[in-house]
Amino acid sequence: MESKTIGAILIITGTCVGAGILALPLSTAGLGFIPTVISLGITWIISVVTALLLVEVLAKLKIKNINFDTMCSKTLGRVGQVVCMVAYLILMYAVSSAYLSGGTSMLSALLKQGGVTLPYWVSSLVFAIVLGAIVCFGHRSVDLANRTLLSIKGISFIVLVAILMPDVTHANLFDFKHTLPYFWYAVPVLFFAFGFQVIVPSMYNYLEQDIKQLKIAIVVGSLIPFLLYSLWLCVTLGILPRFGHTSYSSFLHTHSSGDVGALFTMLGSQGSLRWSHKVMDVFTNVAVTTSFLTVTMALKDYLSDIFKLDSQTKCGNGKGALLTYLPPLALVLFAPTLFQVALDYAAASLAVVLVFLPVAMAVSIRRQNKLADASGAFKVSGGVPLLTILVIFGIVLLSLSFMASWNMLPVLH
Repeated sequence: MESKTIGAILIITGTCVGAGILALPLSTAGLGFIPTVISLGITWIISVVTALLLVEVLAKLKIKNINFDTMCSKTLGRVGQVVCMVAYLILMYAVSSAYLSGGTSMLSALLKQGGVTLPYWVSSLVFAIVLGAIVCFGHRSVDLANRTLLSIKGISFIVLVAILMPDVTHANLFDFKHTLPYFWYAVPVLFFAFGFQVIVPSMYNYLEQDIKQLKIAIVVGSLIPFLLYSLWLCVTLGILPRFGHTSYSSFLHTHSSGDVGALFTMLGSQGSLRWSHKVMDVFTNVAVTTSFLTVTMALKDYLSDIFKLDSQTKCGNGKGALLTYLPPLALVLFAPTLFQVALDYAAASLAVVLVFLPVAMAVSIRRQNKLADASGAFKVSGGVPLLTILVIFGIVLLSLSFMASWNMLPVLH
């Protein structure tokens, strides 16, 4: 396997396995381990299929340095281009701001341990500049940095799982009572746990338009997170019961689904997890860093596509960097309430970008290629039935995203 293909696999893995992996147990505790893994498998397959639809569009357009803006323009016209722009920018700026906020907190905590205290805005600026510089050096520098960070992430994950595994019980893993009501809340969370489709065009360019290698990177790069998520859920959901005095239900009755630190304190009371907090801190910090790198890389490539910036020149690269990093910095430092609102609606934008747009572009490109000789070009099999299933899934996903934002879905408590 070529070095770049390995790099693309790891970039896709790094994009998926962000800090959100630690919140998965609390988001899926009501559903239980077995139903969660089955649902996770279904959402993984859908994620791979929608990513391959993007590959089909890229393969038929055959344009270098292409991204979502050009893809939508060529297949969906001006209206599709504008819809993509609104949904993509809301999604990516919100997610970038979230990772920047987490990265700033991480950097501040590390500096405090060394006796250095910086204002919040300085820590944010330093974090953005350091990681932004890696992104500006190009895809290869992101690849190399991601490999290093992912190695640390992998080691810390293995250690964390090894610490927790002895306290897993069979009864907790195979508890199927009263799971169905919590299915609807878990599905969007599980689908959004992948979300790597946003970097498919970037990886297409990085792999020099090699469709075969890109397909390998997508399947393998997303399979690794699926296996890691399954193992993580096995460990965490296998330690505590869903209901009872000391359970996920009792925990969520007094805590939010984002209280991961408090969850580990509770898990620690159930077994010998003396070092789990430190290992979890390492994993979380590295996860934030790798995700920020890959997400902002995809955002910068998209913005370069919109404004036709040449990243090979200092001027084009600099303009792309400013467009990528200044809005998240402004959101985090000056408009945190707007940042939180954007995060609430980022889930709906994700459904548009990750499901509806790939399907719409694939339908359009197939119609266009009926008039041309498209023999030999890659095409996702399944035809109209598959695309119909994806559209239905997208509608359900969009509806559930809004319902979750408005607290209309049953949650464990």
